[in-house]
Amino acid sequence: MRIGSGEIKGMFQDAVHHLIVQPDDGIAPILKTIEGAKTSLDIKMFQFTDPVLIEAVIAAHKRGLKVRVMLNPSRFTGEHDNDEAFELFKNAKVNVKETNPKYPITHEKSMVVDGKQAFIMSLNWAPKYFGLTRDYGLVTNDPEEVSEVAGCFEADW
Repeated sequence: MRIGSGEIKGMFQDAVHHLIVQPDDGIAPILKTIEGAKTSLDIKMFQFTDPVLIEAVIAAHKRGLKVRVMLNPSRFTGEHDNDEAFELFKNAKVNVKETNPKYPITHEKSMVVDGKQAFIMSLNWAPKYFGLTRDYGLVTNDPEEVSEVAGCFEADW
C-alpha cells in the first residue's frame, strides 16, 4: 500500500504494511507518526541531522513519552555526523546513546512506535533524504515483525 499520493492517516493503522517512497513522500509520514505517538519511541539511526525531526523527538519526550535514541558514532571516514543531535538530545534529557560498540558501523535506520509499529528504512534522517534521494521506508504493524525490530533495538541498547 502506497501512502504518498493520498491523505496521510495518523499512524497508518488501517493495513499491516505501508511503503514510504522518497523523495515523493517527504518528511510528513515520519513527522506525523512521531507527533502521534502515545507511549514510546525507540529510534536507531545512522545519520540524524534533520532539525525538524530532532525537535519532534524532543517534543515527544517533553510530552512524557519514553524516548530512546541510538546514533551511529562515526563513519569509516571518521566523520561524526551525529554529534550535534547527540548533544541536543542529551541537553533535553532524552535517553540517547551511541550504537553498540560491538559493531564498528550500525547502518540500520529504524523506529519502533508505541511497541506496535516499526519503520525499517533505507533513508537517514537528514534533510537531503527527504527531497533529493531515492529511498524507501517500510512501515509494519505486524506483531512478529515489530517484535523483531524491537528485539534488535533492545539487544543493541
